[in-house]
Parts: sequence; structure tokens; C-alpha cells
Amino acid sequence: MADKKDDFSVKKISPKLGGERGIRNPKGPTSSHDLVEQMEFLYVENQVFAFDKTKGDVLSVTLKDGRRENGTVIGKQNFKVAADIPFRVPPDARIAPQWYSMGNMELMMLVWFGTQADEVYPRAWFADASDVSASCVRNTRPKLYLAPRLCYVRVTIVSGHDLICNDAERTPSVYVRATLGDVELYTEVSLGSNPSWNQDLIFVASEPLEETVYITLFDKVNGQPHDDECIGVLNKKLSEMNAVKVPGSAPALFYDIEPPVKLEPASDSRRFASRMKMKLATDQAYHVFDECIQYSSDYRAFAKGLWPDLLGKLEIGILGATGLQPMKEWRDGRRSTDAYVVAKYGNKWSRTRTVVGSFSPKWNEQYSWDVYDKCTTVTFGIFDNNQLAVVSSNTNLDGLIGKVRIPLTSLEWDRVYTCSCPILVLREDGLKKTGELQLVVRCLCVANAYVRATSPFRWMLPKAHYKSPLSMVQTEDLRWQAIRLNCLNLARAEPPLRNEVVLNMLRPTNKSFSMRITNANLERLRKVGRMFNWCLWMKETIRSTTDFQPKIIACVASLVVVFGWWYWILCLAVWPVIPVYLAVISLREIFRLGRLECNRLVLGVETHRPPPLVPVDLKLWGLDSPDLDELAEEFDTFPSSVVDVNVLRMRYDRLRREMGENVMLLLGDVASQCERFCALVSLLDSPLAWICFSLVCYVIVVFVYMFWDHRGLLIK
Repeated sequence: MADKKDDFSVKKISPKLGGERGIRNPKGPTSSHDLVEQMEFLYVENQVFAFDKTKGDVLSVTLKDGRRENGTVIGKQNFKVAADIPFRVPPDARIAPQWYSMGNMELMMLVWFGTQADEVYPRAWFADASDVSASCVRNTRPKLYLAPRLCYVRVTIVSGHDLICNDAERTPSVYVRATLGDVELYTEVSLGSNPSWNQDLIFVASEPLEETVYITLFDKVNGQPHDDECIGVLNKKLSEMNAVKVPGSAPALFYDIEPPVKLEPASDSRRFASRMKMKLATDQAYHVFDECIQYSSDYRAFAKGLWPDLLGKLEIGILGATGLQPMKEWRDGRRSTDAYVVAKYGNKWSRTRTVVGSFSPKWNEQYSWDVYDKCTTVTFGIFDNNQLAVVSSNTNLDGLIGKVRIPLTSLEWDRVYTCSCPILVLREDGLKKTGELQLVVRCLCVANAYVRATSPFRWMLPKAHYKSPLSMVQTEDLRWQAIRLNCLNLARAEPPLRNEVVLNMLRPTNKSFSMRITNANLERLRKVGRMFNWCLWMKETIRSTTDFQPKIIACVASLVVVFGWWYWILCLAVWPVIPVYLAVISLREIFRLGRLECNRLVLGVETHRPPPLVPVDLKLWGLDSPDLDELAEEFDTFPSSVVDVNVLRMRYDRLRREMGENVMLLLGDVASQCERFCALVSLLDSPLAWICFSLVCYVIVVFVYMFWDHRGLLIK
């Protein structure tokens, strides 16, 4: 079992990165394309071709009349790779193309040595993709996609006035249909000529906000949908709606409803119009989720004026992969994998080039993103490209090899992480590793000291989510609208990012019942319940932090909680202790920082090692030794496809008794901790008891911070 855990762990690698600073500054590289290994290519530009320079000594360029096999050779030019071809590294200027004699003709072309930092790299035709047809080679090229930002469109149907129907003797039964794009939403049915709904219909739209919302009124007849009669329409462009950029609602206005042509009296020159009272607005103060909330990479609102200050830069070097599994089999019996990586953070997507026919591809491509909140996650998806043959693209879907997620909270600022992350896939027969993805990650802080210090205390979501919150059901429904819009927008790019890729990157985890996930959630609740213990709370809030400021904040916060505002006299009584305490720990931190810098600059020793990257706690989530029957239940359909009644009875008993017992014990533990806390508070009825208790707690805070060695905890 230990070997299995080691196999699933994140391994540290030592790639030869470009632009390294050396031993005196070991925090890492500082140049363009510095987080990847340099790859040298031989470029030939008329249409750009890229070759591995180590594959041969002579470059032969042949000009033919016609196809490859049957064409007539017009001329040929040979280049000695070592002597005749210059080397160019950006930002060097481009080399001017030259005319080369090809028999009776001349060909203008350019030949040079370059790296993946060259500007022609994204549009080159690589030698490993020589078997790919010219019409499909675009599907192998790297690309950077910027998905349009998303915004909520709120159509609030308040009421209708003077609505008429075809049958004057019948009371109208009216409902409203609002349509944006291919999404249709309906209100409930309301009776009368002046019906009232006061119902919100919320859509998701992408920038630029130039679409039109079509509002249609229907009179329900005979209770059959096909018998419903249209009694009015209204079209409204999104650019004409109120742009709400602060938490709140738009004003309710009256809008004239255009009646159908057949209802307008032909002999009357006057025009009678029914009216609708509605609130039409683009809610730009919200963030539209297109990812799962627990794996979100962005929390910014649509309106740029509500964005927080820029915190830093996320720089990713995608080096390569090892141990990939065969994903398809060709007609000749050869098994192959044509892998590429898609990385998503915020609304910026990156796609590496496709390395054809390799189980250990090397990409060495670097991308960067702006970071506005460090409590976010970057997602990598590894896919097998099935668009390399001239066949119907709708039938061949790119296969998902696996995904890797890295939370930015596990990364320290301005430090380079070189790691090989396992690509894990959970199946019915257990947790399987389909390869390893080699990454170089760096979070570079560009914010000033004030922004960096106050960033942990900002609201995670825009304020509109707290003042006018959406329900979880609404958020999930709107998230699927956002996913559909992303699929449509990214499919129009060139080359397109296919729908199955976007869906796999944004698809949530399985929501069906799972004993494994339930036990993991119970364990998470137990950890939270243990936080009621005062000593453990001190350990978690004081010892687990390494920065100077959070420790001060934790100590001051503990004093405020212990003392309470009604004992401000006690605070005044002990205020001389605080400057002494701050002075002592300040000197201690300065001495420790000076020693670390001396060891790093003079001796070249990095005494402060960062904590290891652990994207997934396998033990917590029950993935180190999963129960195969529980996995079978987790992947089972609803209703169950199991025929054996005994298996269903066993699962029901396990759910009813075992899980019920765990829930009962957890609630009992949480209740016991709450009762102990209440009993402790009840003992402190007199001011003298409060003073003694506060002093003891204050001494514990000082003792925990001053004498406990918290560095050993981080190294483990």
C-alpha cells in the first residue's frame, strides 16, 4: 500500500529550465520562456515547417510540379545543417528571405534555427505530424483562447395591463415566454386582463451585449400547448436595458406590447396597445459561474469597475507527459496517443500543440494568467486528438486522458515549483493512473504591500452575491447556460476548441450518492468540530502560519474574542504588555529572516523549504484503498441496474445503519464540544474569573508562538 501511495504522489523533478539565476538566487528563472526547457527546431518558411535539428545533417528542399508521389521534380536545394543555416533567438530581428535556384525556377524562402519562443512556432507544421493531412494540420497547432466574459440578464415580469385575446367572452389565461439565443424561459399562468406575476427570468449572455431578448405573451386555450395563442410580442436589445453595476434591482417600467397583425382592427386608424410592467436589466454586479464553485478559477464580476486590485501573475510551464496510455488503434494495428494539454484559469484558455504518436510527449510551452484572488484553482486537461484524419468531425470526439487541478493556496509567492503530477482517473475497479504531467508553476506577486496584506480579508464573491443571493438551484441552472455559451464561443475560434473538451474541463464531479464521498465529508465536519477545542484552535491558527502578519492578527483576534468589548477596562490594564510582546517577536522575526537570507545568499542553502504540492488528499477522500463495492455503487445508474436483491439489501443496510451511526456520532461530538464551550462560558460570571481566564489565554498565546517550533511542522 505504501508503494501505491508513493506512485500517486506528486514528484519533484529537475528540468533544465532556460534563464536560471544560479545558486545565489535559487528561487528561479527570470526571462522569457524561462519555465520550460529550450527546444531547438529547424524552421523552413514559405509555409512554415519545423524539424528536429538532431534528426539529420542535411536539409533537402525539393520543388515539385504536382502531388508528392507523382509530381515532377523541378529543382532541389540542399543545406548543410551545421554550416549553412544561421541561428536566431527572439528578440533578434527576422532574417530576410532569399532567392534559391531550383533548376529553371527560383524559390524565395527562409531557413533558420530557432526555439519554441519563435513567433512562427504557433503556425508551424511539425515533422512529427507529417502523416497528418494539410486540411487537418490546423488541429495540431497551439492556441490561446480568450472566452468572452459572461453576464446575467434579468427579465422580471411584474404585471400586464389591458391584455386582450381573440375571444372577447373569455377571460385570458396568460403566460410569458422570454427567449435569448436558444434558451427559453416561461412564467406561470395568470388569469385576467391585468395579470400579475412578479417573476424573475434570468439568462446568461456573453460580451459584447448585442443580442435581443424576445418576449412573447401567450393565451392558454383548452390546456393544450399547441392551442396557445400569441397575443403580444416585445423585442428588446441587451444594450438598451439598464446596466446594473451595483447590488440592487432595475426600476419597473411600462412597455407597449405589439399585438399580432391579425388582431389589429383594419378600419381603425388608432392603435391600441397593451402594456407590460417589467424590469429589464443586465446584472453586471454578479460573477457568472461556469466552473464548480469548489474548483473555481475566477470570482470577478462582469463590470470591470468592480474588479479587485491585481494581485499577481500565474506562470505555467507545460513541459511534457510520461507514461500515457494508448487511446486508439489504427487500421494497421498500431496503438497510438496524440496528446495535447488544455489549461484553464479565469476566462483564458490555452492549448498546447498536439504531439503525434507519442506516449511521452514534450511540449515545453509557457503561458501566464492574471491572478486577482489566490483562493482559486488552475485546471489542466490532457486529451487525445482525434481530428487528424479527413473524416466527419462530429463522430470522432477528442478523448479525455485525465485532469490535474492545482489550488493556488498551496503555492508560495515568487517560488518556482517543478513537479510531476499524477493523472488520476477513478473507475469502478479503483483509482488508476493514466500517466504523469510535468509542470513548472510560479506565482509572481506584483501587488503593493497594502493590496497583498488586505487580499485575505476581501469578500470572495462580489457584494451582489451577498445582498441579493441566488439559490444553489438557480446558480447550477445558470452555470449550464454559461457552459453552453462557452462551447458556442470557443467552437467559433480557429482552430476551434471542441465542445467535448470544454464540457470535460467544466463538467462537475459525479453528484450521485457515494459512501466514499459521504465518509470524506463527515471527516471534514469532524475536523471542523475539533476546532472548538481551544488548544487545537491555537495550533491551527498560530502554528500553521509562517508569515509575520497573520500571527499578529491571530493573537490580536484571540484577545478580542477572549476579552470582549464590555471588558475594555481590562484591555487598558494590560496595554503595556502588548508593545513589549510586539517588540520581542519583531526582533525574533528580523533575526530569523536575516539568518535565512545569509544562508541563502552566502552559503547557497535554502533552509526554508516550501510545503509539498498535494492537489488531492487521497486518504481523506478514501482513494488510497477504495472499497470496490462502494465504487460500484457510486458508478451505478439511477434507478439501480443491479439485479441481485441481496446486493441492494446490503447497500440499503449499510446506508441506513452504518452511515446513520456515523452521522449520529458526529452530531454527538459537535454537540459535546458546544456544551463544553457553553459550560466554560457559564463559569465566567464574575469579572475576576474573566480577568484570570483572559490572562491565562494570553499567556498561552505568547507561549505557543514564542516557544513552539512551528518550522518542523512545515518541513514534514
